[in-house]
Amino acid sequence: MGTAWEGQSREEEAEACFKKATEGSAEPAAAMFYNDQQPDKIFYQGLAREKLGEQSQARRIFEGLLGYGQGHLDDEVKIDYFAVSLPDLLIFEDDGVARHQAHCYYMMGLGHLGLGNKEEAAACLEKVLEKDNMHFGARTHLKMVEIKSQI
Repeated sequence: MGTAWEGQSREEEAEACFKKATEGSAEPAAAMFYNDQQPDKIFYQGLAREKLGEQSQARRIFEGLLGYGQGHLDDEVKIDYFAVSLPDLLIFEDDGVARHQAHCYYMMGLGHLGLGNKEEAAACLEKVLEKDNMHFGARTHLKMVEIKSQI
């Protein structure tokens, strides 16, 4: 919304939306439970911070996404079968390792995209799609990489 207001030269409305977009946790997590912060929400917090001129905070967010993905890519995945907040009936998933790795590559792709590393972002997002061909976030942000590459 902020970008739409900005395109109409309505700076006050745009700034209010960008400030609203920075709310919430910017700490990446495994996204095992429904209330864990989603990586794309964190990514857009970083973009909003950029729009507000908060470059160092934005960079910290993007580096956090990248660092979390890199640091947790090889983690052992264990599901708590008694958890009441697991999304997507994860207990019936057949490959939790692939799901976790896709999540980490997604964070890495978003981090690279935010930092302007288009080739690295595309490579990570492609790895997400190798593990989960229906990952809409990866598809959406891969398009963003393609658009930014044309500019």
